Amino acid sequence: MSETQAVTTAFKRMAELRAICDRELAELCAHYPEISLAVVTTADARLLSVRSSIVQEGHRVAAMTGTLLGLCETLARELSGGACQSTVVSMTDYTCIFVRIADPCHPLALAIGVGHNVMLALSRRVALDLAARISSHVQNLP
Repeated sequence: MSETQAVTTAFKRMAELRAICDRELAELCAHYPEISLAVVTTADARLLSVRSSIVQEGHRVAAMTGTLLGLCETLARELSGGACQSTVVSMTDYTCIFVRIADPCHPLALAIGVGHNVMLALSRRVALDLAARISSHVQNLP
């Protein structure tokens, strides 16, 4: 494969990945209106998709999502605790759940945010299920 074909294939894959994430986040927010933030990024913190009623532009949240998951995965390795499954940041009035999305080409990261009135276990389950759905779609991409 020539370099031009490789670049074209990479751009096509990224566009398909972005379409999958846009569709999944739109469906998630339609089913769970209490989710005020949903972001999918590449592991190196490039924004793929965002749905939010609280942030105008998701690039900063994408950067923080990738960084936080990287830090937690390093901590898990350092403590010989296995793989980091999810990270929760609990604030006074808000909770964010961060999850790694498996991708054979490069890992992705997901963040969802909810108000403090939503059960943590439910929020985490929704995030893990969404990550699994996106991962299964991504497995079929070239």
